[in-house]
Amino acid sequence: MSKGYSRHPLLIPATVIKRIAGNLHQRVVTEEKIALSKRFLIALLSLCGVAAAFVLTRPPEIPFQEHTIDLGSSESAAIADIDGDGKLDIISGENWYQAPQWTRHRFRDIDFTNNYIDDLSTLPLDVNEDGHVDVISVGWFNKAIAWWKNPGKIGVKWQESPIQTGYPVEFAFLVDLDNDGKANEILPEFGDLKAPLAWYERDHHGGIAKHIASPRSYGHGIGCGDVNGDGRNDILTPDGWLEAPADPRAGDWKLHPDWKLGDLGFLFVADVNGDGRPDVISSMAHGYGVFWLENKGNGAWEEHMIDDSWSQPHAVTLIDFRGTRNIGLLTGKRYMAHNGKDPGAREPLGVYWYERLLVPGSKNIEWVKHVINYGGRIGGGLQIPVADIDGDGDLDFVVGGKSGLFLFENKTK
Repeated sequence: MSKGYSRHPLLIPATVIKRIAGNLHQRVVTEEKIALSKRFLIALLSLCGVAAAFVLTRPPEIPFQEHTIDLGSSESAAIADIDGDGKLDIISGENWYQAPQWTRHRFRDIDFTNNYIDDLSTLPLDVNEDGHVDVISVGWFNKAIAWWKNPGKIGVKWQESPIQTGYPVEFAFLVDLDNDGKANEILPEFGDLKAPLAWYERDHHGGIAKHIASPRSYGHGIGCGDVNGDGRNDILTPDGWLEAPADPRAGDWKLHPDWKLGDLGFLFVADVNGDGRPDVISSMAHGYGVFWLENKGNGAWEEHMIDDSWSQPHAVTLIDFRGTRNIGLLTGKRYMAHNGKDPGAREPLGVYWYERLLVPGSKNIEWVKHVINYGGRIGGGLQIPVADIDGDGDLDFVVGGKSGLFLFENKTK
């Protein structure tokens, strides 16, 4: 430092410092607001783009071609390879129909009472495991479940063997109750509350074994599925569900009286709204309504109507016509289920497919109603079997009933 010089600190008034600090703060805040505004605008535009991408549109129809198989009366129908030629045939009532020309073969005689052919379910199963598909039938008037042995020859009458007698049976299904992934067990719906609720399986000695799940039955309707998510299929009834034990052949089936629903058809279990909980799907067999029950947890269920504009949806089949692992319901109005005494019995017949639309980002459901047939002589009957009957890679179906037997060929491929 040169001689004669002295250095002093620069003194700035406090008011000036305060003014400068305020200006700097205002500038920083303004820049932050601009940055936030830009980010908000970008997010908003992104959401708009996502929303536009998630707009629900009505899916296209699937074309079906109707084929009349038999104009005679029946109640149920099934699809199976009866003659072992590799082609799927149709079974209904007293006849089976040989593919591909649907040549009729009468293989048994069934009692006709009060306008009913007393074959209310037709279940194809190789009971004696001889390589030929046999047929299991149930009857209301003859109060029996029986199986009919396939002789393996065309033109020969089949032999009937009883499985269960003493109680009227409204219908039955092949289900998976031993949890092996195969629907080979028989689950009937008895029309007498005093009948023990039982299921049946092949005994691997040429016959059928019986297993009782409850000392009583629970009304019109039966179903199978894993209600509590423990990996074991339970039994569903109109008055609740029976929890499958670890050993379904010997354990105790605990009743959960979670609902009381009335006269139903089959009860299915599926996660309808995508929330991870098993829900229930069913129909009012002798009234109006196809519906599902939302599982709210802890034994609480909320009913959601899918369609109650027509009556007698006795048969419902869970189906995925598009092969996208979506939930669909194939159903139809049963013709004269109780000889015209049911509500809406004389209203037009129809066959319908309901396709679920799950709204992305929510648990909201839309059901698309596809009208496959309406206003003619075709209804849903007691069973609607589905299979790729012509081997072209898409799913066809068959309906039978008092107004006839019909094949609907899927013309997608």
